[in-house]
Amino acid sequence: MASDRYGNALATDATAAAHYVAGVDALFAADIGAAEAFEAAIAHHPEFALAHTALARTHQIFGNRAAAKAAIARARELAPRLAGREASHVAALGLVLDGQGPAALAAIHTHLKEWPRDAMALAPCVGVFGLYGFSGANDRAAQLRQMLDGLADAYGDDWWFLAMQAFAHCETGAIGSARAKILRALALNPRDAHGAHIRAHVHYEAGEAQEGQRYLGEFVAAYPREGLLHCHIQWHRALWALAVGDTANAWALYDANVAPGALWGPSLNVLTDAASFLMRATLKGATPPAGAWDKVLAYGKAEFPRAGLAFVDLHMALAAAMAGDTAECAARGAGTRGPAQPMVARTAEGFSAFAKQDWPRAIDALERDCLVLNR
Repeated sequence: MASDRYGNALATDATAAAHYVAGVDALFAADIGAAEAFEAAIAHHPEFALAHTALARTHQIFGNRAAAKAAIARARELAPRLAGREASHVAALGLVLDGQGPAALAAIHTHLKEWPRDAMALAPCVGVFGLYGFSGANDRAAQLRQMLDGLADAYGDDWWFLAMQAFAHCETGAIGSARAKILRALALNPRDAHGAHIRAHVHYEAGEAQEGQRYLGEFVAAYPREGLLHCHIQWHRALWALAVGDTANAWALYDANVAPGALWGPSLNVLTDAASFLMRATLKGATPPAGAWDKVLAYGKAEFPRAGLAFVDLHMALAAAMAGDTAECAARGAGTRGPAQPMVARTAEGFSAFAKQDWPRAIDALERDCLVLNR
């Protein structure tokens, strides 16, 4: 029986397994070709359930909702033929695809107790957009770090795991260990775009704007524009340019890579990066051009027509407020689901007041929010 790169048995042959491994590595490195690799595995072995599951997860990450739904449905049709790890794998990732965050997290924890090196099962937990990141828990970063540190012995010197662990350390303030881990991860795989992104965060937290800007410029020059993180890496570069006063370069990077319609990117990144850049530019006194906020708001309404996800709604409230759409701003604040709803509502109130230059009300709303967050 074939196996994946982590030594997990796969119910397929060597050819399909090789395509699967290539797809996982491409997905983990935010490189191009992941979906095509999984499709090649399926073409060779149509009943390879984990390839269907991985394809579903890839489509989910890239925002292809219908394709993701179809792929996980096929994996579930095949799942009764599976046993052990692969059956549990499909079930756990199926919950991720269904958007059942708490249930998925619980299932993955149970799964990893028996199969700790099932990296594809672990992957939905990591990063700021992962199951911990969107859990709403105040100590979510610490929880993720604890989980990854507990799995470190199982993964050893693996570039993907080291990068994910580095990010968790960075997000909890352990910059020294984060730096050591991410440099080792990138030494093992210099073309890992997630690793490059994490290194950028380490440079940012360490106040190393010039080094971060230099590194990202070199990395992105060889990174495909179709890559998952191209737009977001360019957002980091635009922010650094803005921070050091290179306003012309900041706007050039934004216009070419970050603004809606400039370059393909995951809709979550496009919306949040564009809105956050425009706000930072505003706070720096670099007034956005006419219509910039309206463009972001229109994109958000098209991609996320209904309120519900706090991170999206926070940025939609900001774009709506700055574009003068008071009703949309209030609707986003009121419509968020989950434990972050009160925070989003208060922040939306603050954004609305800021846009109207009602400074006392803006300060009051945002200060009340900060007091809640810092309890």
